[in-house]
Amino acid sequence: RPHTYSLPAATIINTMAVNITLPNGRTVNTGTKEGANYFIQDPSGPFEFFSQNLEHVKQVCDRIYQRRNKTPTPQEINEIGLLYTVASQLAENADYDVFAKIPVNEIHLYMEHVMVEIGRMTEANSNWARTGALTHYHEQMLLEGLIGLAMQRVPIKLAFEMDFFGTLAMFATAPSTVAEDPAETITMIVANVAISTLVYKEELPSTAKVFAKLESCGMLEQFIRLSVVCPMSSPGVLKCYDQLHACSSFIEKKFTEDQPCGKACKEILGRSSLNRHPVVGKLRMIASFTNWIEKRADLPKEMRDGYRYCRKCNKMEHSPEFQRSLQKCSRCKSAWYCSRECQVGDWKAHKPFCRAVTSKASKVMRFNEQSVHDFIKNNYITILEEIVKVSSATGKKKGELLLELDFFDSSKNGRGAPALQTPPKFKIADSKGYFEGSRPNEPDWFYKHIDRKCYEGNVPMFVRGLKDTYNRLTDSHLLVLVRPPDNQGFGVYRMQLQSSTTKNHMFSQQTIDAATKAIEDEDFDPLTSLFGEGSDDTRRLRRALGGPPDEASLDAVRAMLNMNFGGSF
Repeated sequence: RPHTYSLPAATIINTMAVNITLPNGRTVNTGTKEGANYFIQDPSGPFEFFSQNLEHVKQVCDRIYQRRNKTPTPQEINEIGLLYTVASQLAENADYDVFAKIPVNEIHLYMEHVMVEIGRMTEANSNWARTGALTHYHEQMLLEGLIGLAMQRVPIKLAFEMDFFGTLAMFATAPSTVAEDPAETITMIVANVAISTLVYKEELPSTAKVFAKLESCGMLEQFIRLSVVCPMSSPGVLKCYDQLHACSSFIEKKFTEDQPCGKACKEILGRSSLNRHPVVGKLRMIASFTNWIEKRADLPKEMRDGYRYCRKCNKMEHSPEFQRSLQKCSRCKSAWYCSRECQVGDWKAHKPFCRAVTSKASKVMRFNEQSVHDFIKNNYITILEEIVKVSSATGKKKGELLLELDFFDSSKNGRGAPALQTPPKFKIADSKGYFEGSRPNEPDWFYKHIDRKCYEGNVPMFVRGLKDTYNRLTDSHLLVLVRPPDNQGFGVYRMQLQSSTTKNHMFSQQTIDAATKAIEDEDFDPLTSLFGEGSDDTRRLRRALGGPPDEASLDAVRAMLNMNFGGSF
């Protein structure tokens, strides 16, 4: 099927119009949905665009790489760029079901060509190996054209069958550093593949299997390294990390410190210059989970999910004997009871929230809960100060307040989830404002004014769940409402922290009152009596809240001065 092509410029970019004159005389623009669909379904003959043009493009590429000056001429860019641009525009603009009509052998030919050219760029482009930048325009067009193909199911299937990502991983590892533009392009290709598993659930491997394939060829490690090259991350890349968070079993195996992905994660987290990068917050969640898994392995089996307590009577003991005696709900596997009487007595309250869960879902729940616990532990001082501030302004006790956390990145500029930003963003508010009256404290992410039907279907369960947890709070607990990284529903937790020295509860009303004295009256004696003179907790609280050093710290300084200077301070 002969084609003639009308090219409007000497250089072609993906966003421009490519006008192609078909045998029937009709000119189509593949940069539009209508044009891309018509070009694929051209009634004058079968789709043979790639097979008709690849041999000529291959000859042009051979000619460029064989000569000393490997810079292509404008005419060569046109000839090569037409193929790459049309391939990209068909993938980006055609309907999914129309693109699927392209014969598999045609896409296979194009993927083969792409892999050969990426291999050439890896081995023959000395500038790429030296600088990590693509200086020739046709190379940039080749790579950028893959972003759209990574959203189509047939190219994705072929990519794994042909080990395309192994080739791409070798390309990414050739230079010691990669420039921003190619780094962004490579990460977007990988992210689009991972996200596409949600669109084509029945036709592509599961998200966990896709991550496993990417990890086995080294591509996932390179994705992690390259995702922090650009100062801001695309929403697709952050969404890919959210999908990764949901694969807790995979993270447990492949993100330990002795695994390539774990090493990449640790190396990035060790660079203070990246602390504000939105991806770093995602990696911290992964690191906190793997650290918890490693520590958990050393604990007795009955204590590996943290200290449990009876859901009905709140009885909780740290002894292994008590922890072993607790029985969990066989259906939801998240509620524990100290006796049959407590389980029966709690069934009416527990029944509305009791849902059968898979092992995978249970691990995701543990991942999310551990992320919340680590956030609270790492930001305890900031949370404490905000509780004191809100409590003083409203007259509410700690037990009447709620901590709201948002781990989902809904921004369009890649700033990261509010709870993972530096400094983190969170909210302390009146708990009853979430489940009583007009519920004035409902978070924006409830989509009340966006999807009314969804909102009205979900909010009754939310109100019951939050109120139930609120009614079961003890003095040591802090009520926490969370939007998880995958934006699937919500989480309600009652969290507690204990002093490492005195075992006092860090969120008890007594602690809040002592912190209020320290902040508002500069009286640190109540805090010192709670956490112990000279303890690490006392020193940390004094220092963070602007108090003077305690006597134990002063004695240590005096002893050092006397020893070094022979004084009698």
